Amino acid sequence: MIPYRLLAMSSTLLLAAALAGQAGPPPAGAPGGAAAAAHRERLPGPDGKPFPYTIEVPAGWQVLFSKTVPGVFVGPASALEPENDVRMIYVRVSPATMLDPEAVVAAIKKSAADGTWSAPLLEVRELGGVRGVLVRMDSGSGAAARSTLVLKMPLGQASVDFMASAPPADFERLLPVYQRVILSVLPVK
Repeated sequence: MIPYRLLAMSSTLLLAAALAGQAGPPPAGAPGGAAAAAHRERLPGPDGKPFPYTIEVPAGWQVLFSKTVPGVFVGPASALEPENDVRMIYVRVSPATMLDPEAVVAAIKKSAADGTWSAPLLEVRELGGVRGVLVRMDSGSGAAARSTLVLKMPLGQASVDFMASAPPADFERLLPVYQRVILSVLPVK
């Protein structure tokens, strides 16, 4: 059974993927520790091959494999159930192509126009010379409300998603950390 957190992320992302304020660095003093305490790591991908990207992993964080969903989680070592911990960043392969990031942005805008969810942040973002799409998606209401930050980067004919999702209050509190880690993604040189 897929935990609700991932099911909510997947349904929102599937909707966007089926069709295909700027996030800056965190403010000074944001939670998550200093950049000097982090290390850069290449994450394991499908079929035992690493993803062609590295990510900055803060001190005290680790890469965890899931027993229930494909992909890996990056987050605090204290996370016992990564699928249910809002501090975790989930990394997975997506079938959505990233060959034309502008077309992906247009498709997400069109999909969000139905009013069931919104994308208050949606842009083509270049990291290390590689163009991807950065999107924040807000969906649901009340106890079912979720905010999700996703960086989609090219992976052959598909893409790799770096995403974090949480209820709105937790999301806003964790957003500086999510941004710092997700926006640290760089291609392997």
